[in-house]
Amino acid sequence: MSNPKGPAVFVLENQPEWGAGIVLEDRDGKWVLLFEQGGRRVFNKLLIKGLKPADLSTDDARALDAKLRGRPLKAATAKSTKKGKKSALPAPLYATCEDQVRWFETFFAGGFEGERFIDEERGRSDRKGKNGYKTAAITFAHEQLSPERFETASDEELFAAVKKLIQFTNIVHPMEGAIALGAMKVEDHAPFVAAVKALLHGTGDYNGRFERFVDTLNITDAEGKAKKVTWPLATLLSAMYHPTEHVCVKPTAFEAQAPLVGLSANKSQPVTGAAYVRFREVALATQQRLLDAGHRPRDLMDVYSFIWRSQAEKPARASTPDKA
Repeated sequence: MSNPKGPAVFVLENQPEWGAGIVLEDRDGKWVLLFEQGGRRVFNKLLIKGLKPADLSTDDARALDAKLRGRPLKAATAKSTKKGKKSALPAPLYATCEDQVRWFETFFAGGFEGERFIDEERGRSDRKGKNGYKTAAITFAHEQLSPERFETASDEELFAAVKKLIQFTNIVHPMEGAIALGAMKVEDHAPFVAAVKALLHGTGDYNGRFERFVDTLNITDAEGKAKKVTWPLATLLSAMYHPTEHVCVKPTAFEAQAPLVGLSANKSQPVTGAAYVRFREVALATQQRLLDAGHRPRDLMDVYSFIWRSQAEKPARASTPDKA
């Protein structure tokens, strides 16, 4: 092992495009690995060929392991601070929303209709699955989670459709989304599907429907312990089915965005209807700023991409696209 003190991280020589991976399960002669780009894969330990340790430093291996498991990375050594003195918040990336829009216009030439934005964020209707990104996901949602489908399809078919929809983009981490749903008990599928139907097609108070949906997400980790429902998982379905009305939330990015539009938002807010309203206000205010600047986002998912990419990228550099 190149990093014996760190977590075990591997690459598969005949599948380099999958990136590095970690072992999720090791039992019954099989390994279940999760790769950066290749997703979850199951191997027979006796037949697997070309699996070798990734050439990563201990710190990089720990960071990747934490990322793939959906856990916060703990610092190896905590820096000492004076008692009672809080660490300073990171400086905002942009002084004003106008500065942020100028960055967007430079980074994504042509704005929301430009080739780069469509290729990296929106996706195209002639591409399928993850290669179609949000465009394909929205189309799939309307085909597979329509009111008619809830009348004709079985609970298991609808459950599978939800899981597949979550896999169309990288917005929801596999460990908190598709993999977690895949481990949900069968007896929890029907209540979950009923809550999805109410969330997408119900009437009346949205906050109540949203919270009932979150309550049915009975997901657990590999040890069977209850797993926390994250904001991206809680908000993705409504955003994909009703993208002009709802938005997917990345709390850290939205917290950073809020002051630029004269609002405040706390990334640590619990997943509730009232908290979602606050995050949605940030998206709506950002949408208006974009319209005032002459841009025409198609819907709130374009606004999501604007917030996420402009907050995730560093203005002084161009990093590898997240394609979330």
